[in-house]
Amino acid sequence: MASSKYLHDYPPSSGLLLVSGCIGFFATILVLFSFSSPFWLESYTETYSNFKRLGLWEVCFDEFRFPRYQYDKRFHGCHSIYSQEYRVIQEWILPGWFMAVQAFMTLAFIFCLSTLGCISVVLMRYHLRYEIYVIMAACILESLTAFCLLMSIAIFGARCFDRDWLLYPNFNHLSWSFAVAVIADFFIIIVAICLYFEINKARERKRKANTLVMKMDSASSFRSL
Repeated sequence: MASSKYLHDYPPSSGLLLVSGCIGFFATILVLFSFSSPFWLESYTETYSNFKRLGLWEVCFDEFRFPRYQYDKRFHGCHSIYSQEYRVIQEWILPGWFMAVQAFMTLAFIFCLSTLGCISVVLMRYHLRYEIYVIMAACILESLTAFCLLMSIAIFGARCFDRDWLLYPNFNHLSWSFAVAVIADFFIIIVAICLYFEINKARERKRKANTLVMKMDSASSFRSL
């Protein structure tokens, strides 16, 4: 009975894990803002460009005419990239590299949420028999998040000024949604490093707990003799 009692007498969660969870939550909010906001690329206001701004899922034009479209159609306002309004120019708006950015950001958001779920399970002290494995899963997921965010940032930053994409790329500049993604990636890397160290701390806690149980069992057996 003594061994059963001490097997389930787990210590409280570590401060490092709590800090990782708080930073991870903040980073997830940043990823959400970057993922959903239409301010990855903007035009300078003084250029009076027909292109206004662009996000991962929305683009804004002001009386824009697409040169390669045979009809005199003007695109105006902000609409979803996948909307019917932009169907005729969707192939131009959505080159392969931009769809890769969308895919990487979607994966990053999913991995980020999954990491928070894993950290929450450990913080609430559920299924602590698998504590090390859950923290390892959180570390791997957060590392994947950092990788996906880095790929999104690198691809978009390298290709958004291509002259075969938006007209007059020198009129445009990277905007705050892109900067938020960069900041989020920095915090996510910190969380991944913290979780890596937390794995080692969890192993040490488990080793000490097992040693204590063995001592209690030995003492109980000795007394019974």
